[in-house]
Amino acid sequence: MKTENLNQILIHTCCADCFLNAINFLIEKGMIDENTNIISLYFNPNIHPRTEYYARLDALKKVISESKNFKIKLVVPDYKPNDYIQAITSRKQGSRCDSCWELRLRYLFEFAREKGIKDITSTLLTSHYQDKQVINDIAKEIDKDNEFNFIDIDESCNCKHYGFYKQNYCGCCFSLTEKLISKQSNNSTSQ
Repeated sequence: MKTENLNQILIHTCCADCFLNAINFLIEKGMIDENTNIISLYFNPNIHPRTEYYARLDALKKVISESKNFKIKLVVPDYKPNDYIQAITSRKQGSRCDSCWELRLRYLFEFAREKGIKDITSTLLTSHYQDKQVINDIAKEIDKDNEFNFIDIDESCNCKHYGFYKQNYCGCCFSLTEKLISKQSNNSTSQ
């Protein structure tokens, strides 16, 4: 991993909380400062329902607008949940989550290639809802030729952030259903 300050970094972003965790990690490691151009790529066709997608996006916009020390550009591709459904239903192997991570990481790498950005990462690496090892393996598979510097964010940097919307599930309709079933089950056992 590079330890010198980066001129520019592209961060695939799933939510405001994970974005702040990623930023904090990059600051702690001396990789970014007020001169670094940060691009937050909010590509998440998996998020369901649409209101959740926009709640997370609004929280991210709030965090970015309140960031006075950094130059952060937000890029929001069109929201196309069908891309997610197609990715998970056409998978040949692996889990639904693997297909979702691959979809979003492939978009990250393609976007970086188009824009000529070499230093990239994903906030998926900071989320306790995700499998960091599988995400890193998928990134390595996508970038077989080592064209990019995919920065592995240490998940131990998870901090408590307040003052904006925070979700309580991964994002997809399946994780929402699992969360609701778990909550219902917990409520029925506590009665």
